[in-house]
Amino acid sequence: MNNHVRDNFRHSMRRLTATVCVITCQHEGMRYGITATAVTSLCFEPVSVLACINSTSSLLHPLLASGKYCINLLSHNHTAVSQRFSTPLPSDERFATGEWRSNAQGVPYLADAQATLFCELDQTLPYATHHIVIGQVSDCQFSETIAPLLYQNGAYVTSTPLTTAVAG
Repeated sequence: MNNHVRDNFRHSMRRLTATVCVITCQHEGMRYGITATAVTSLCFEPVSVLACINSTSSLLHPLLASGKYCINLLSHNHTAVSQRFSTPLPSDERFATGEWRSNAQGVPYLADAQATLFCELDQTLPYATHHIVIGQVSDCQFSETIAPLLYQNGAYVTSTPLTTAVAG
């Protein structure tokens, strides 16, 4: 691929606004987590989600080994959580920011996340520098208030409704 296409692709993708997530798991008594924006719903039968994780990520191998993980969709007030999980800090130090709990299987989740999706690993597909991870959602919970933390053009942003009423 030539540099022109790569540069234009990078600039084009900066226009794609994405919800900021922290993907977490627990393996052999250690908690792991990373910030991710390449996360999307896949289908409703079975209820599943897709995430793209860098193959060199500290999360990937523990997630593959444990088979259980959580996708925490962050609220607009979680910029510090997102930044913490984006750093090269040791895994256990990343959980020092935010109110973290564990479900019955020991999977860590952010107590006040916009939403939490507890997943069981279904399939993975290595692709270039990343792994496409598909998980079936075994449980989920969400906040009644919709105020996600978004990432656009290299910065955190929030959403604002264009209208206050939905026709219908």
